[in-house]
Formats: sequence, structure tokens, C-alpha cells
Amino acid sequence: MKTRPEILRALAESEADRLLLARLLDRLDTCRSHSYLTATRFLDPRERTLAEAAVRMSEASGECVFFGGYEDAERVTALFFPDYLTPELAVAEAPLALLRAEKSPADTLSHRDYLGALMGLQIERAMVGDIIVHESGADIFVLRELADFLLLHFDRAGRRRITLTEVPLSDLRRAAADEITGEGSVASLRLDSTAALIFSLSRTQAQEYIAHGQVYLNNRACLKPDHEVEAGDRITVRGRGRAQLTALGGISRKGRQFIRFTRSKS
Repeated sequence: MKTRPEILRALAESEADRLLLARLLDRLDTCRSHSYLTATRFLDPRERTLAEAAVRMSEASGECVFFGGYEDAERVTALFFPDYLTPELAVAEAPLALLRAEKSPADTLSHRDYLGALMGLQIERAMVGDIIVHESGADIFVLRELADFLLLHFDRAGRRRITLTEVPLSDLRRAAADEITGEGSVASLRLDSTAALIFSLSRTQAQEYIAHGQVYLNNRACLKPDHEVEAGDRITVRGRGRAQLTALGGISRKGRQFIRFTRSKS
């Protein structure tokens, strides 16, 4: 087990990283010393990668689960739980709330409109999880401590009036799929080759995205261009969209691997 100073030295690349990791380790220490569930604020994919590394170095993998309100959430909290809880019970007790913003059918509101309105209320981004935009409005995951404030004050987005209610996490409304399907071949199943094909990039461009921490594999930052992907893997390139490798096909005469994928529209 690594000590706190060792973890910070090994993982923190900036003061913001140091603060993030210190808060995470504080939550872990509190859980261990007082035997109750603790949680961080929402982590983006890069922060989650840092958090997972810190959890491993603390030998706390069996005491932590990452959860953002639903399976495959992009923004998640780290939940630390005592030994009398299971990961499933920890998730059931997660201090999260799902708020449903409903708009007029005539209004068109985007993810940016909802997020901008929330930030206009002087709310920290880490207090808000994923925002799922759908036909009737949006479902917004927030920390439980923020829910009552928003129910009182969050009534407009993009200058359009909305109504806000709290609903169970299990009542999440998914957006209608807005995807395109594609297929092609790659020399190998390396992350850089696969991302280049799916997102219409050169391999050099894909490697640059990876080197800058802008490529996420299954919602975790991946800095290894030669990491081999598998069927079912989800790939996100910041600014380019999300995709999933849906199937592997055969091998061409020249030894190239055929793949099939779905990708969000730009």
C-alpha cells in the first residue's frame, strides 16, 4: 500500500490534480475510520482514471465503486463503502438525485443550454453529472445536496422556461439514438488505428489525441496508442464524438481486420 504523499507524487501533474486526489483520499480515510459510505463529487473521464489509479495504490479496490446514476455514465462519483455493504448496496445508497427538466414541445434546447443555465446559477461543474437530452427535455444527474436548491431556482434554460421535478434514478429517459453505423478494415486492433478509422482521422492525428489525454476507452482515459481494443469497447474522442466497436469481422487476404461500429453523429 502506498502512502498519501507517495500517491500524490506519483499521480498529480498539477495543483488541481493534487487537490482532487487529496479529497478522494480524505473520503477513503473517513470511510475506513468511521465505517460509513462516503462519496466524491462527479469525476470526468480523466479524473476517474486518476481516481482509479489512486484507489489501486491505496489497496482499496474492494472498498470502492464508481457510479454516475446509470450504467455507462460518463461522469461518475467514487463511492467508498464499509465492509458491511456490498457494491450493489453502496450504489443503492449513492447520494445522487435525478432531476427531470421538461420544456414546451415548441422549444429546442441543447445540452449546452441546460449546462449553461446551471453554471449561471454559480454551480460548480463537479456537482452535476451527465445531462441526457431527450425529446421532452432533459434528465440531469446531480449530487443529492444540490437537488433542493435546483428545484427552487432552476426554471429556465436557454431563455426558455422549464419545469423541474425529481424522479427515481431508475426512471431515466434515454435519448433517441442519433447514430450512424459503419464498417471498415484496420491493420490491427490498436486503439490509434481503430479510432482513426471510426472518426475519419489520420493515424498521426489519432495518436496526437491519445497523447493529449483526449481519447477515452470505456470511459477511461487511455494514453497507450497500441492498446488493443475488443468488440463491445466504447471509444470517445473529445470533440469528435462517441463510438462503439460492435463486431469483429473476418481477416482480409492482406491480413487486415474488418470491424463494424456505431458512432454518434457530429
